[in-house]
Amino acid sequence: MQEHLLNLYSLVKYELEKYSSLLELLYQERQVLVERKIEDLADLISEKEKLIYRINNVESERDDLLAELSAFPHVGSKSLDAATLIELAEEPLKSEFADIFDEVQRVRTEFEYVNATNKELLLSEYEYVSFLIDQVTRIEEPGETYEDDGSLRSPVGKGMFDHRI
Repeated sequence: MQEHLLNLYSLVKYELEKYSSLLELLYQERQVLVERKIEDLADLISEKEKLIYRINNVESERDDLLAELSAFPHVGSKSLDAATLIELAEEPLKSEFADIFDEVQRVRTEFEYVNATNKELLLSEYEYVSFLIDQVTRIEEPGETYEDDGSLRSPVGKGMFDHRI
């Protein structure tokens, strides 16, 4: 069982490296959004998609290892969460598991913060672009373009194209 736990530790460590790489991409994405270099965003999103695919494969492998571990008699009906894995491991693996799970929690918290920040920046950028489009295209003209007597009246629209330069 300790060999399975050691394999799981190695896999969690590898998975943590991938999540750290994803976190670095999120920081780059935030910088791109702050600098409004939206054209660079597509490349970052493509890199994120590839990394997320790799992480998904690692998570599947981790789930398989956890399923194998759950078959051991020492595990029984226990839930295989971080506390249980630390309890099942022997030293020095026990302290290594504790350290890596602390690091996983730290990365998870940072990940959520950066993701929320990026979401707000994207929303802000969307609102800005939407505002500009409205300014350029919005026309609020009540009634008809021509008055009843056939004479042309000045437009009442408020878009950028409606102003004389």
